[in-house]
Order: sequence, then structure tokens, then C-alpha cells
Amino acid sequence: MTLRPHIQNLVANGFDTDRSRYFLLHIEQPIAARQFLRTLLAQGWVVDAHEARQQAKALHAQQRCPAGLGFTYAGLQALELPTRYLRLAAEQAPAFAEGPPLRAAHRLADTGPSSAALWEEPFRHRSAHVFLTLHADDTATLDTCSQTLQAMAGAAFAPQGWATPFDGAHLGTNKKQRREHFGHLDGLTNPLIDGLHTVKHPEVPLAVPPKLLAAGEFLLGHRNAEGYNAWLNASEPASVRQFFANGSFSALRKMAQDVERFNTFVNSQPLPPATVRAKLLGRWDNGQVVSPAPVAGPKPTTRAGLNNFDFQNDPHGLGCPYGAHIRRMNPREDAVVPVRKRPLIRRGIPYTTENERGLLGLFFCASLEDQFEHLLAEWGNKNPFGVPNPSTTKDPMIGNHEGDGGVFHIPTATGPDVQLCGFAPFVTTKGTLYSFFPSLPALHMLADGISAE
Repeated sequence: MTLRPHIQNLVANGFDTDRSRYFLLHIEQPIAARQFLRTLLAQGWVVDAHEARQQAKALHAQQRCPAGLGFTYAGLQALELPTRYLRLAAEQAPAFAEGPPLRAAHRLADTGPSSAALWEEPFRHRSAHVFLTLHADDTATLDTCSQTLQAMAGAAFAPQGWATPFDGAHLGTNKKQRREHFGHLDGLTNPLIDGLHTVKHPEVPLAVPPKLLAAGEFLLGHRNAEGYNAWLNASEPASVRQFFANGSFSALRKMAQDVERFNTFVNSQPLPPATVRAKLLGRWDNGQVVSPAPVAGPKPTTRAGLNNFDFQNDPHGLGCPYGAHIRRMNPREDAVVPVRKRPLIRRGIPYTTENERGLLGLFFCASLEDQFEHLLAEWGNKNPFGVPNPSTTKDPMIGNHEGDGGVFHIPTATGPDVQLCGFAPFVTTKGTLYSFFPSLPALHMLADGISAE
């Protein structure tokens, strides 16, 4: 577990808290911003993956809460990161350098009501520099910590960022039964990363045991599943490579959910609502994967049990249709799916305001282009499986259904497919932000200032 002291815990494991608060801050005074970062690190606000629970417990005892910290490309520029570092980031991660607003239409399928021109102000081009996350079980703690950090920052950041945070709260009180606003269990699947996690073997062997994924799928400076390491460039000085090593890119995506429209659609289809919901998502409401069996089986008692499946035994989609959300986004082992998977770390949390319900989706990966954007543009809004998937609609849960006349096919064993139609936008993008979450050593480098070489 040699990587643990270097990785921000938000990336490695997340925080099992009921609430999160996200600040998108604009740097006004770079020197003051670096001082804020030094103080933040010195006081232990940014928790690493080594003994994270103990660190978080110590913070709570002091009426503080653990934090995560990322920077946009514009933010690294504002902190005066030397040109050589910025050039490497732009070469290896063009999506990060350009930013989501410039890629929204062609790489995120964000058009119509989801177009970047309509995004909320903090998500506009080059508006945000720093992405600061706080995690606690109650609003009072978040309020106290927010006030403390704002006072600590002084004039480093524009006041508006502190005044308009994004608050998320898990629905319900049972941490093992967390749901999003459409009613589905959430947060059931996250990867185990080689060098960060261990595989626990249950007493009763699983049919599809969990396995470690290559660290380079999520952390820079490591080999990915194909044995490729884009950030191991011998021509760059060791200090440049050290800065990016063990960091991860994040995509924060605010998605408003039209619950009433979704429920109306589900209730208007020719199958029972519970079956429609299950087929669209790929899981029953209890989290069990949709198998060829007509009803949900008993719910497994462990997270590993809920993920004890792949799609090799469902080659015709009689259980989970090819067009279902989980089969598109995480096809697991499937004979007709391209070998190259697109894994993501998922840290989403629902939000609720006076006028809106939705999800603050937070995703981590090593390649925004090859993973996050590919999932949205290719697998989410096109047909990723070709002929085996007769559906002509987009991802039924998160696809951009503006003007969508597509049909979702539910295969049956004894007759023609059941066809669902009448899709409408159930989700509208309110903004997307790309950030780089450095390792703990890189955060110290950034705080101390890096001289041009």
C-alpha cells in the first residue's frame, strides 16, 4: 500500500459522510492563495489515504472536517505554475487545458437546454480556479468549517465563490441504502485500485470475485490496463514528473433531474413500472442486477455481493438490456464489448434546492478524454455495441434526449422485443468542471511555489 500516503483520500476512498459542500473559487491574489494552501496543509485539512479515518476523526474532534483540493488549468496558471509544467499538462490532457465549456457540444453531448452557454456562472470558461470540497455529517459543521476557511483565506479568492457553494446531501438516513432522486440505489460500484486497495475474499467464494485495476487508469505516472503510461516522459525533468505523479483528474458535473417527467415516462410504458425502471437502469430497486429471472432475487448483504456479476451469461440482454445504463457505463465482461473498458471512480452526491433536485456527479480518472468524455459522447449518446443493441435511443438515464425519437428495446425469450418510446430529457446539465487533484507532495510543491527551470 505504498501509494496511500501520497493520494488525497477523496480520490482513493471518498468520505462516508452524509453531506458535502463544494466551493469553486477564483484566485484574486496568488501569494495569498499559496499561503492559504500552506496553512490548509499544515493544519491537516487535506486528508491522505493513509489512516484516513484517524485523520478525519482528529479533525472532527477540533470541529473541523476533511477536505479535498483540486485546480483547474486556469487555476494552475493563476498560481504561476511554470510554463514547462503547463505545457506537459496541455499536451497530455488537452481536455483539462481547454476546459469543458469548449468541449461541451462535441465531447459531452451538451446541447439544447444543457448547452454550455446556459451553464451556471461558476462553470463558465476560466471562471473557477480552485475546487475545494468539505465533508461532514451535518450542516452546522460545514457552516463552521466554511467560515473558518474563508477567514483563513482572507483576500486570496473572490468573495462570490464563498457565498455560493454547492451543497449535497445523501437521501435517507441509512448509509447502506443511499439513493438518488430517481429512486435508485447509488454508489454501488467503485473500482479497487492496485497499490491502494486489497481484495477481501469472503468465506463463500463469489462467482465473479472483485479484482484490482491498474493504478494508471486513475493515477498519473502509472501504467494503465494496456500497459501504457502517458506521463512517464524521460525528456522531462524529474521535478515535472514528480508534480503530476499520483495525481488524478476530476470531472464535477451538476445534473438537474426531472423526477416528475421520469416517473410519468415510466408509468406510461407497457410493462409494470418496477420492471421498466429496472430495465432502464440494469438493476432492480434493491440493487440486484436484472437477470433473465422475471423478478428480483434476494438482496445480497454486502457491496461485493451486489457486484457479483458480469454479462457473459446474458449474451442476448434477456436480463440487462444492452442499452441499459449500467451496461453502457460499466460493461464488465461482455463478449461484444470492446476490450478497452473506461473505468471511473464515482463520488456523486444528490442535491436539493428550493426549485431543483439533481446530482453533483464527481468522477476521477487518469484520462478525461479516454474515460469520462468517451463514456458520455460515445457510449452514453451513441450505440456502443452495434448490432447486438437494437435500441436507437441514448443512455436512458443520462443521455441527452432533446428531440430524441429513439426506441429502447427490451429483449424477450419467447417473442418480439418490448419497445419503450417517448423519451424526453430526464437530466439537464447545469455545468461541468475539470480539475487536477494533485498528490500530497505536489500540493506542498504548489504551496511553496515552483521556480521556472
